[in-house]
Amino acid sequence: MSKYSFLIISVFVILSASSCKRHKVHKKNIVAVDSLDTQMMRVEKPILVIDEASKVVAPVITKIDVKPAEIDFKYLNIKSKVDFSAGGEVQSFPVNIHIKKDSIIWLSIVVGLEGARGIITKDSVIFLDRLHRTYYKYDFASLSKQFNFNINYDLVQSILIGNMPIKKRETDEVLKQESVFVIKQKEGFVQIENVIAEANLKLQKVNASDETGDSKMGIDYANFLIISELIFPKEIRAQIDAKKDGKLLQTSINLQHNKIEVLEQSPGFLFSIPKSYMPK
Repeated sequence: MSKYSFLIISVFVILSASSCKRHKVHKKNIVAVDSLDTQMMRVEKPILVIDEASKVVAPVITKIDVKPAEIDFKYLNIKSKVDFSAGGEVQSFPVNIHIKKDSIIWLSIVVGLEGARGIITKDSVIFLDRLHRTYYKYDFASLSKQFNFNINYDLVQSILIGNMPIKKRETDEVLKQESVFVIKQKEGFVQIENVIAEANLKLQKVNASDETGDSKMGIDYANFLIISELIFPKEIRAQIDAKKDGKLLQTSINLQHNKIEVLEQSPGFLFSIPKSYMPK
């Protein structure tokens, strides 16, 4: 299995939460989402200001106050299917994902037998290629340089579960456009637009690009479900375009969550590098 089969999952998930109750998942708790929590959104109407001298009436636009709906949890157990194409390589495979909030993401790719296992922490990304008895270890600085995006653990976790990659800040610009809110952010040299659905205040789309225009990424979230009072996207699609050495590198990924469990107890994060495995 190519190392990029695993790394692309981390790249895909490149680029404050509302309080939610935590419950274990049961199938009966899964329903479609189409409701709005009006307490989480407030759009103040324009105020008309009249200039007595000129008799000109000018609207003063007040601040749009939007609090995106986010997922709070202790542990997650997710079973997904990944389809991706990158650099002429096309693959499809299942992946099991365990997450300890703000700490560990554990992944296992199993096709009959386990082909790869990986672990993502605050510091690094490590994965085992069981087919070739090798292992790869990366830090986030080297991954960011390789893919031309600033990658860190928090971004990886947020995009996997459908939270805003960078939490909304007071200085962010918020616009109202038809049935969505657009939250504009700047992080270093990267411009980010987060599209938030007015209906349920969930993140629907992320568009990110650097100032040079050489690198850009679009992520779409679809097929939202309520699982134990938490709103999850079941489908995540990403398109990443990055120029390197004058060539445009394109990566397309479709991540389909087939099972999502919200847990109070750890699902397990067993990981070790066998002594016989060689570094690559």
